[in-house]
Amino acid sequence: MSLYAKQMINIFIPLFAIHCMEQVYFIYGTVLQQYKLGPEIIGWLLSSYFIAIMCIRPLGGWLLERFGIRRTLIGAGVLGFAGCSVLFFARGVPLLLLGRLLSGASFGIYGVGIFSYQAITLPTKIRGAAFSLLASGGLLPLATITPLGEWLLLKGHAQAYLSLGPLCALACVYFGSKVGSSPAVTKPKREDWGNYGELLIYRPYLVVLASGALMALIDASVVCMSLLAAERGLVASFFLTASAVTGALVRVAGSKAVGHLPRMITLSPVSVCMGVGLFAVALYPSNRVFMWGGALFGVGIGIGWPVYLSLIADILPSALRPKGTAVGLLVYDTGWIITPLITGYFMSVFGTAWSFRILSLAGVCAALAIHILYWVPLYRKTKRQEAVL
Repeated sequence: MSLYAKQMINIFIPLFAIHCMEQVYFIYGTVLQQYKLGPEIIGWLLSSYFIAIMCIRPLGGWLLERFGIRRTLIGAGVLGFAGCSVLFFARGVPLLLLGRLLSGASFGIYGVGIFSYQAITLPTKIRGAAFSLLASGGLLPLATITPLGEWLLLKGHAQAYLSLGPLCALACVYFGSKVGSSPAVTKPKREDWGNYGELLIYRPYLVVLASGALMALIDASVVCMSLLAAERGLVASFFLTASAVTGALVRVAGSKAVGHLPRMITLSPVSVCMGVGLFAVALYPSNRVFMWGGALFGVGIGIGWPVYLSLIADILPSALRPKGTAVGLLVYDTGWIITPLITGYFMSVFGTAWSFRILSLAGVCAALAIHILYWVPLYRKTKRQEAVL
């Protein structure tokens, strides 16, 4: 087995494990409804997880540089086990909030570690295709652990469902301990790394962040999908599994194609694709539409996430990639914070279906605007410069 193949396996397994810990809670809203909590409180509890992720991202980059990849991942996994264990026992808002914050901090640190590791170790020539293959590990939990969790809830086994989170966190600890054989990552010299101020030099990087935040606003709607399904007596896993399977197929089967896409003019169209799929399920909610809308959504996120990560790595030099990746993930987290909050408040005013319709339509319009006003002109300018050279 080649060195790069081993590195990709060492990245894929812990990446899958940490997303299992995250995505088993994508149907957590239905559990919170059983605790007799209002939609606004549910929205805040769902968002608190992503608030913790966003706040902890810069610390994750610092921990990676100071302690190395292996110890960073092990510590993050232990923190996740503590948070998920609190959620297993919690019934009141204070402990529920604590559990969500601890588990969110775990995901934030773990994500910075594993994404920085792949950005540093994988060379440019295989980065796009490799990121596409590896990113399937972030979608497959929606087709495995999430349906299992929903099945347990539908069968009335809430405690069994809540036990999945701590088990996934323990897996993160174990597989995280297997990562980090590269001396350049495990024993970094502090003076070798750049600073956050240097990121501001790269204007295209800032626009990548803006496009990523917009894509995240649409992407984060999946965490509220169980609320729409419960209101109509539907099964959220039809949407979640369809999006995960389609996204994973796009990333695996089309990894070479994704790697050769013109990344500058790809981010916004995939956001439009996701928004259209979301609007469809909000306009005509049914299990069949959930499946087809989820598949369309999966095509978008299947392409969009590896393109986003690849652009960050393409634009920045190696010394800035840990911090650049941390900031890129932090910005993406803003969507996962804002969307549940807006959905929670909109639900109390417009109802669940109309909340999804408004948010998805707004996301489509914004994505088209940034594509036409910035990315297309920049892409044309870049191509002209390449032609001159």
